[in-house]
Amino acid sequence: MAPRVFQIGFNKTATTALFWLMINSGHTALHSSGRRARRAGHPIVSKVHPQLLIHHNICAGLPPVSGLEEFEGHFDMEHDLPNSPIKIENFKFFDRFARFYPNSKFVLNTRDCDAWLHSRARHNGGQYLKRTVMRLGLSEDDVLSRWRDEHGRHHDAVLEFFSQEQDRLFVFNLEENPIDDLVEFCRPELDLDASHWGKSRVTDDVAKKRGWAKN
Repeated sequence: MAPRVFQIGFNKTATTALFWLMINSGHTALHSSGRRARRAGHPIVSKVHPQLLIHHNICAGLPPVSGLEEFEGHFDMEHDLPNSPIKIENFKFFDRFARFYPNSKFVLNTRDCDAWLHSRARHNGGQYLKRTVMRLGLSEDDVLSRWRDEHGRHHDAVLEFFSQEQDRLFVFNLEENPIDDLVEFCRPELDLDASHWGKSRVTDDVAKKRGWAKN
């Protein structure tokens, strides 16, 4: 079975930059909706949102990326369904991925929690936060408090799960770890070129470009 890299941190933690690092290093990868693969006419991604497929596989007890086996990297594995009480967060099922893909590696990408909350709250011009408020029936402050709690609990759960297999997990702190650390972690299974690492879709940059008001 081909080795894979699964990103299991939250969104707004350089998931797009990680995706492009994989792609530009000559590997195959999916990011969220798989827009790049869909535009290329991928037979499955063109018909169904890949996160819906992965979620179905998980619920059915199947290998999570069944039907998407050719992709070596999976990033931003969540899908916020519009006008629906359901939000898919496949990355939280890291234990299923670990069991079905024993020779794969996992990246827990993270950053300062306050900076992450600020970026997530402004994502898509604030629409991401507004959808969460509507879905959960909470105030914005309550949602932010909930996100902070989820952030801590998820990271603790990941560290506990991989405590006996630490060689399979890399905690990639965007503010502390140089990209060379991640490149070394992925070797020899995946050869990444650090020269392709860079910022991508930074929330503040996108906000400035599109004229979104600061919150």
